[in-house]
Amino acid sequence: MSFFNRKHWIDTRLKTQDRLMGLWANRLIGSWAYGLMGLVCVLSLVSYASVLGQETLSLQESIDMAMAENLSVKAAQEKVNTAEQKIKEAIAAMLPSLSASGSYTYFGKLPTMVFDIDPSMFGLPPELLETMGGGAQAQGDAQPNEIPVGQEDTYRAGLALQQPIFMWGKLYNNYKQSKLNLEAARQELEAVRQQVILDVTTSFYGILLTEQLVKVAEMAVEQVQAHVKTAQDLVDAGMATNFDLLRAKVQLANIKSQFIRARNGLRLSEDSFKSIIGMELGAQVSVQGELVYQPVELNLDELLMSAMENRPEIKQLQLQEQAGKKLVSLVKAGSKPNLMFVANHDWESYADTPGDVFDRDEWKRSWNVTLALNVPIFDGLATRARVKQAESGLRQIQIGMDQLMDGIGLEVRAAYLSFQESQEVLKAQEEAVQQAEESLRIANLRYGNGMLTSVELMDAELAFTQSQTNSFNALYDYTVALAKLEKASASRFE
Repeated sequence: MSFFNRKHWIDTRLKTQDRLMGLWANRLIGSWAYGLMGLVCVLSLVSYASVLGQETLSLQESIDMAMAENLSVKAAQEKVNTAEQKIKEAIAAMLPSLSASGSYTYFGKLPTMVFDIDPSMFGLPPELLETMGGGAQAQGDAQPNEIPVGQEDTYRAGLALQQPIFMWGKLYNNYKQSKLNLEAARQELEAVRQQVILDVTTSFYGILLTEQLVKVAEMAVEQVQAHVKTAQDLVDAGMATNFDLLRAKVQLANIKSQFIRARNGLRLSEDSFKSIIGMELGAQVSVQGELVYQPVELNLDELLMSAMENRPEIKQLQLQEQAGKKLVSLVKAGSKPNLMFVANHDWESYADTPGDVFDRDEWKRSWNVTLALNVPIFDGLATRARVKQAESGLRQIQIGMDQLMDGIGLEVRAAYLSFQESQEVLKAQEEAVQQAEESLRIANLRYGNGMLTSVELMDAELAFTQSQTNSFNALYDYTVALAKLEKASASRFE
């Protein structure tokens, strides 16, 4: 693929300059050389100033930056972080839980107990009843008596401990499901990374392609400008008509339009590239690399096998299927008994003033332990409905797996066919460029000698420009097809 390297461009430019020198032989060589040297110096200074503050990235550096800054990768990484915390939450559900509580209650009016019996029956003196707030004033009074219950100020504090003893596998299945979901999230992250690598590769080589197309368009402009000059010289010599000159100028205007569009396409390619790698659109960046033909021998069956074994999307769904089975078991346990251990330690105080609250003697302590057994009997068939939902979700995952495998198989086949097509087109274009270049060289010689019409020369120029464009497009298509095939088959081609 020698016509794609820099030497080809230098040779082509030298040939163009030779033709121009032949046409401009009667001009002053010395003054032209000094002018050219000044122009080169100015262009060099402009080029140097333009690259100041500009970052140059290789393909691997671009991929590394995208892995660190791409928003899709960051979002997928956050899903992994969430799944990791879910595992900690599932572990916490199996451990004891300890909580503290405290309260203060003020009774504006205390509740009372009413007695409709004669207090003398119990041998209670009236003075004691008055002290207790009773309404009887004399022994033998049969009127109702009210006794207050509690105190106006009540302070309470407590500790509660809970420990699941037996939950019929719910906590264990929840833990296993969380671990499977974490692995599935990691496979999703890997799938996102592989897609971003493909996007970066496609965009990276897209910039290289548009740079080459800009160069092709620029050379086409120079070629047509030389054509216009030759036509002018022929008109001045009476060997051509103004019609030929006008056609050459129209072609020059058209070629300049193509050059402007190619240059704008390069800017758009650079902006797309910066967006993918997570760089600010206002930043200056350039890429360092080249479109190179790398011949590889591939086998479709091996690629399909590699895709089915290694694609992270398939692994992700396989893990989600296992997690779905755990979810079914977890939901089914909702109708099974569970046993809990509960312990409580409480303190209570009836201090009359806030200062007495800090007196330890004012506090009364109590504690208890409980084994709580819960046996669901009837929940309105809610558990049964949840089981059906979980089973349906599992079947959806299994159907999605079949769809995914079919889609991946189609993706691999399509990428393989695109690879073969681009390989064949590339080989055909190599010969076409060589022929178009030789044809243009002959056409320029014949036109300069008045043996060829301007229409025939423009056809040769257009054919040469088109062949170069097709060649670079074919090489880009081949490179991208190879990258797509690597992603589709989860393989690396050395």
